[in-house]
Amino acid sequence: MSFNNMFKNAMVDTNRNKNIGMITYLFHRITGIGLVIYLIMHTYVLSSAISGEKSFNGRMGFVQSPFFAILEVLLIAGVFFHLLNGARITICDFAGLTKSHKAFFWIEAILFVAIMILTIILQIPKMQSGYYTGM
Repeated sequence: MSFNNMFKNAMVDTNRNKNIGMITYLFHRITGIGLVIYLIMHTYVLSSAISGEKSFNGRMGFVQSPFFAILEVLLIAGVFFHLLNGARITICDFAGLTKSHKAFFWIEAILFVAIMILTIILQIPKMQSGYYTGM
């Protein structure tokens, strides 16, 4: 099965079942793929330390930009959505609370919003101070 067919099938399933469970299912998969891509990129940047200080500083300098600051916020969003949604799924499945999954979703959503507000509050001063531009 090709990636294109998998994407089409996921979209068809999402359109058939427009509910919280299906939407979180889709986002859980997307954040999982995003985290794998991040880990590969992270390993690539850190592996430059083997090549010496100049190589490592060059790659680190590249990722210290306002664009990557935004990607950092998206990374944190992906990590915490994936973590909270995985915890919700685990609690609902193993504690026999599947009928309460919508209530757990709203708890997850409130925690996620609180974490993201804190993340953005902590990230803005770094972006304004020139931290990412090397000033």
